[in-house]
Amino acid sequence: MSPTHARETPSLARHLLCAVPQLLDPNFHRSVVLMLEHGSDGALGLVLNHPMPTTLREVAESLELDWAGDPEARVRFGGPVDPVRGWILHDQAKWDPEAEPVAPGLWLTTSLDPMVRSQQVRFGGDEARFVFLLGYAGWGGGQLEAEIATGSWVLVPVVGDEEEAGTGVSVDFLLDTPPEQMWKQALEAIGVDPQRLVGLQGNQTLH
Repeated sequence: MSPTHARETPSLARHLLCAVPQLLDPNFHRSVVLMLEHGSDGALGLVLNHPMPTTLREVAESLELDWAGDPEARVRFGGPVDPVRGWILHDQAKWDPEAEPVAPGLWLTTSLDPMVRSQQVRFGGDEARFVFLLGYAGWGGGQLEAEIATGSWVLVPVVGDEEEAGTGVSVDFLLDTPPEQMWKQALEAIGVDPQRLVGLQGNQTLH
């Protein structure tokens, strides 16, 4: 490895970004962002905790599918970029052979087509857990690193079952936690008191 490569910033993929209260951008107010990609050219993530007015039942009906789940379950606002693009985080490897693994037991599907074609999928009517989002959050090269350096984000690792408890959040947390509780619980998972974030400076390190 060359000296230049040795100094490269570790990837933020498989981390959550929790916005500090001072981040006033309405798209990211107290947001919890699951990072999917991060490199020298930029970064991409999904905001997990901002429900939209649209229900999953309405989405299913627009696709001529029967919705058998919670009638109040809502689509999430994944971010301000490409707001009509859909993303599905789920725990069902059998749903989509082209799904991208995000963490152990968690996959990302970017099209409903393979799920609709599958004979094994009952949209909202089985034990599967999933989150449906529209849009995503994106940063140009170096932009996210600068925001972290100024203290805009707190980093929370996504950890597997085999990893030490208390060092981050699990896949179960991502799929099961109500959106309104995510921000507080994600911070508490790494020992951060949300009430003490005022004045936080950019001294975060990657896990």
